[in-house]
Amino acid sequence: MLSLLAALLFGFAACDETEEVQEFGNWQARNVQYIDSIADVARTNADGTWKVFLTTGLDETKEWGNEYYVYCNVLQAGNGTVHPAYTDTVLVNYKGRLIPSLSYPQGYVFDGSYDGELDPTFDVPVKFSLAGTVQGFSTAVQHMVAGSTKTNGDIWRVYIPSNLGYGANDYSGIPAYSALIFDINLVSFTPAGVPME
Repeated sequence: MLSLLAALLFGFAACDETEEVQEFGNWQARNVQYIDSIADVARTNADGTWKVFLTTGLDETKEWGNEYYVYCNVLQAGNGTVHPAYTDTVLVNYKGRLIPSLSYPQGYVFDGSYDGELDPTFDVPVKFSLAGTVQGFSTAVQHMVAGSTKTNGDIWRVYIPSNLGYGANDYSGIPAYSALIFDINLVSFTPAGVPME
């Protein structure tokens, strides 16, 4: 009886491990390939719906690989003219997810400030220091503009290579070598040390 129970438990464990291997199998290579495909689309799209930014702090006169850029699909252009600085406090609506996988064809959602689809008129944005975010997130947001009203800020879908996210480390349910995809709506921002209203 014990051997039968052990065999059943081993069988269930083996199925779980197989599913996880398939879900995240060859994960690093899949994420690199995904970012490379996004880079190709972003760089060949000349109609202004894509923006490509070298991560903050690198020499822009040198050639860098795809893994040093963030790729931003402009879903809504804001009507502001000023960009936040790295040290600013930002007020954003956001949702972060992984690349598409077997169980999550839209990508596993690992964090966010709203449920479902973004609705800036309804969703309650969150406040945080831009300096406290991953490098790819802060790079993108420093190029965004807020709007004159809560609903008029930039809304971008931002694709971040793993080395500008959490890199080779697992982090809070995010597997190592994960590219990160964020939908970001910049509502407002204030300089460091100035209270946000």
